[in-house]
Amino acid sequence: MASFDLSLSVDRVDQMTDHHLFVTWRHPDGLIHPVGLLTQRVSDESQEFEFVYLKHAETLDGFPLLPGLPELHRLYVDDELFPVFRKRQMPRQRPDYAEYVENLGLDVGTDPFEVMARNEGRKMTDRIEVFAPPHRTENGNFTTLFFVRGVRHLEGASDAVAGLQPGDRLSLLDEPENSTNPRAILINTRNNKTVGWIPDYLLDTVHDLRDLTGEGDIMVTAEHVNPPEVEPYMRLICRLTAPWPEGYEPLSGPQFQPIVS
Repeated sequence: MASFDLSLSVDRVDQMTDHHLFVTWRHPDGLIHPVGLLTQRVSDESQEFEFVYLKHAETLDGFPLLPGLPELHRLYVDDELFPVFRKRQMPRQRPDYAEYVENLGLDVGTDPFEVMARNEGRKMTDRIEVFAPPHRTENGNFTTLFFVRGVRHLEGASDAVAGLQPGDRLSLLDEPENSTNPRAILINTRNNKTVGWIPDYLLDTVHDLRDLTGEGDIMVTAEHVNPPEVEPYMRLICRLTAPWPEGYEPLSGPQFQPIVS
C-alpha cells in the first residue's frame, strides 16, 4: 500500500515547507469521515495552497462535495486559501481575536493556518472540520493535540473539566457499548470522572498504538483548560504522547489516500 509522510516536510531545493490538514465530514449518523487533504506550502517569499479529495470520499453516500471544490478527481492549487476554509479563520482585526486565540492555547502572532489547525475549522453551519496529523518529537515520540469531544453531552463532564490543571494525567476507557461507534474511547480524570471522548478521527490511531506499544506507554494529559463560559467544544485541549513504533505510519490506511497524487 502506498503511503506518504504527513509530518512537516522541507524541500531542500526551493526551501518550501509543507503543513498538512486532513479535512473531515460528519455524517448525519454522527460518525466523522476523512474526505480531503489541505496543504499550505510556504517559502520565505511566497505561499500556496493545495487541496485534494481522499479515496474515502468516493465511498460515502450523501457526501456533498465542498463548496468551490466541485471536482472529485482534481488537484486544486491556488496562492490564496480556498474560501470554504478561509471562512473558518477569524479575522485578526476582530476585537475578540486575542481572547479567541488565547482560548486555543496560542498567541496573536500565530499563523492563521496553525490557528485553524488548532480550532479544527469548526463552524455551526456545516459538517466540515479539519485536523492536523500527529508529529514526531525531537526524541522520536508520537504526539498530537486534540479537543476532547462531547463535554456538553456527559453529565458532570463540565465540572470535571473545571477541576483540571494543565499537565494533569488522564486515563482512557474503551466504550464498546457506544451505539454510534463501538470503538469509542472515553477520557477520565485520575479520580475516575469522565470529561469526554477521544475524537473519531484519532480512534484507529490510538487503538493501533495500544496494540503496538502497550496501553501503559500512551500518555494523555490536559494541555489547555478553558473556563465554563467558553463554548463546550473548546473546554479542554489534550495532548497524546506515545512511543513511535518502528515502521508505523499513522493515517496511512486506504481511507487517507488522496485520489490524485
